[in-house]
Amino acid sequence: MTRPRALKPAVLLGVAAFLVATRPARAIQVPQTREEFVSAVSAGARGAKVETLVVERSLDEVYRTLEARMAPCLDKKVERTAYVGYVEHSSSDYNPTLRRVGRDRGEFSLQVVHFPRGLGEKTGPGGLYVMAADLKAAGSRTEIVLYRPTIGYKNIVKSFQEWAQGSSNECPKLKY
Repeated sequence: MTRPRALKPAVLLGVAAFLVATRPARAIQVPQTREEFVSAVSAGARGAKVETLVVERSLDEVYRTLEARMAPCLDKKVERTAYVGYVEHSSSDYNPTLRRVGRDRGEFSLQVVHFPRGLGEKTGPGGLYVMAADLKAAGSRTEIVLYRPTIGYKNIVKSFQEWAQGSSNECPKLKY
C-alpha cells in the first residue's frame, strides 16, 4: 500500500501567498432602491430591458386600473413544497407599490421577498426589485416606460400591459 505524499512546505507557502495576493470575487450588486433598479436596467443590466408603450387612456384611468389590480392580483404570497431528498418549503412574497409623483406622473414597482433567500441576494426593504414602470400623462394618452425582466415574470408583464391598456382585468399566475 502506498502512502500519499505530503505537500512540500514550498508548495504550501506558494498556495498561501496566492490566496493572500488574490482579491476575493466581487459580491453580486443587487439594487437596494427603485432608483438603483431603474438605473441598472437603463444601463443594460443582463436579463432586463426597457420598453416604452403609449396607451390610449388618460393617466387617471390607467392609475385607477392599476390601483384596483394591485392588492387582489400582486400583493400575494406564493408558497411551495418540494421533496428534494427531504421536504423543502419555500415562498415568494410579492410587494407591489404604486404612487403619484405630481399631477402628471406615477411610479409602479414590484418587489419580491424569497424564502429561503437566494445566495448573494441582499435586498433593501420590501425585497428584490423585479419590475418598475414610470407613468407619464401625454395629453389624453399615457406613456409608460417599463423596466422589466426578460427571463421569467412574463405573465406579470403581460397582465400589467393589459391593465394599462384597459383590455383585461385578469390576474396573472404567480409561479416564482
